[in-house]
Amino acid sequence: MCYRNGYGCNYCGRGYEIKDDSANVCRIYKGMSEEELSEAVEILDKICTALTLEQLHVEDEDPVFMVAYTPGEPMEVITEDEAKRYLACYGEDDVIEQAPGMGLVISYDRDLLFSVGNQKYLDGTILIYAVDDEGDTMSLEIDDIYGIQKMIRDRTISVTQGDDEMPVFSMN
Repeated sequence: MCYRNGYGCNYCGRGYEIKDDSANVCRIYKGMSEEELSEAVEILDKICTALTLEQLHVEDEDPVFMVAYTPGEPMEVITEDEAKRYLACYGEDDVIEQAPGMGLVISYDRDLLFSVGNQKYLDGTILIYAVDDEGDTMSLEIDDIYGIQKMIRDRTISVTQGDDEMPVFSMN
């Protein structure tokens, strides 16, 4: 079992140790479907890999983790240093507002927002991260990432026009 996240990861090669025995199942697994559990383990694996890779490059400061998401693609846990690769206007001309239903913020390119009636949708990459009282970016916690995963699943829909179908993120 990997000491970084307590669950195991592909990076360290120790694999996952998820058991069916209800006495040994962690509280977090109770009430989760197999699909949700699989998604949670995948996110933990990404975090474990990101932590390991980041520790090779940064010795004296902790990395700031955030989530990058493009509708129709899997969400990714990235560091703040990688943010501009996912959202070119990050920190310069991006729109920053509260993430729907969460105590986090969402950052996106205003040109990717469109409305249909009263509904607002995004059809491009968004960054989701935490900020402190002074507006400085803070690293996400594991439970934040799980909440983001659920929000993304609930708010990603497909809009259609004729035969064309496009995944989008619903803002309201």
